[in-house]
Amino acid sequence: MSKIKILYIITKQDVGGAQKYVNDIAVNLDKSRFETEVVSGDKNIFWLSNATYPWLLFLNDWLAVAELINIYRKKQPDIIHLNSSKAGVLGSVAAKIYKAISHKPLAISPKVIFTAHGWVFNPTNALSWPTRWFYILLHKIAALFQDKIICVSEYDYNLALRYKIASKNKLEAIHNGINPNIKFLDKETAKKELSDKLQNKNYKLKADVPWVGSVGRLVKEKNYGTLVSAAALMPEAYFFIIGEGPEYKELKVKSGKLKVSGRFFFIDPTGEDARYLKAFDIFVMSSVKEGLPYILLEAMAANLPIVVTEAGGVPEIIKNHNNGIMVAQKNPDLLAKSISGLIANPNIAKELSKTAAITVKEKFNVTAMVKATEALYEGA
Repeated sequence: MSKIKILYIITKQDVGGAQKYVNDIAVNLDKSRFETEVVSGDKNIFWLSNATYPWLLFLNDWLAVAELINIYRKKQPDIIHLNSSKAGVLGSVAAKIYKAISHKPLAISPKVIFTAHGWVFNPTNALSWPTRWFYILLHKIAALFQDKIICVSEYDYNLALRYKIASKNKLEAIHNGINPNIKFLDKETAKKELSDKLQNKNYKLKADVPWVGSVGRLVKEKNYGTLVSAAALMPEAYFFIIGEGPEYKELKVKSGKLKVSGRFFFIDPTGEDARYLKAFDIFVMSSVKEGLPYILLEAMAANLPIVVTEAGGVPEIIKNHNNGIMVAQKNPDLLAKSISGLIANPNIAKELSKTAAITVKEKFNVTAMVKATEALYEGA
């Protein structure tokens, strides 16, 4: 019996949840049944990027579609698995055109699967209504050419139904999962290495001050401005974000205005930032839009006390006052009080972190995610 050939398409091969997802699936699939290959916008598809250029009727996007058609023709996959919003739309249009010009019988034409890593049109995302509805329309069109749509959370599954992106028979909810046996640095080593990465090399951190940390791209969806505001209410802690992105300058300016720049630090990502998690006494996410975040699962595996905002699939992971603390979005006061409460009550923090580690091991492991995805591939 021949192997099922799967071609993964992703916008870019940088650090992020979608990239980790593709890697975890491709690496852990049963090699006796599946053959995999990954192509990405930064390496194999020159015109494929997350940027939107409406000039000349989206010429860049049509050039990306042409590149994708050529890749499909060369690779001859059985399944085209698309990841991220832009790749999902353009890859689906390219697949439709490819099928039309290849004249293959429907039974042997490649199946198209799209994974939504948090719908871009999420109503809490930082988008205008016209932009949001434009994305809804694009995904509705793309869904016509997709055989299955994987939602990484029940929240995203329900959003797809709510906005009529596709019918129920096309949608499947499969939670992200990780291998919880991550090679974390021990606390002392992680703190030393992060201290060495501070932009001000002469700055000396006090030994008895708690560390509050987050890991993520500096983009509007992560809403790190709320975390900066919370830090201004907590003079007793250091704050760290490991990440880079377009919001960096604005966040730096805000931290200066709120006079927290001396204890709010931005550290460039390495691509293996989960290994530093044990440096933090509290892990925090202040997002307004999420799918089912890998870094949250990794922080739970690191036995960290967690404070998060209610966004996307996060409530499917964190149960308030059971394995973490969950607060409303864009509420610096409540975020600061929750973080301070865990710092002041280490026994409660320890119990929450222990339950979090059990949760991720039992309910969000990579084995379950891969098995569900394999079943979807074979049934597509």
